[in-house]
Amino acid sequence: MTIAGERFYLIYQEANDEECLLTIQPYQDETALGEAIQQLQMKQIEEYTIIKGKKMSATLRLSVELTEVNETKEK
Repeated sequence: MTIAGERFYLIYQEANDEECLLTIQPYQDETALGEAIQQLQMKQIEEYTIIKGKKMSATLRLSVELTEVNETKEK
């Protein structure tokens, strides 16, 4: 049970060779949160963060640095 206005935020990351997805999902109660965690476990996602608090806003700052790779073929 949560205090009025409070909720749980489930934060997790899914990644493969082509993409990386960060999810922040709010839940009103522990039952819905528990079901979401079970879904993550079925996807074999074992690392996640749970935050309990009032309604929040988020800002994402992302920095990616790309450099060319020199591929030389050895003969």
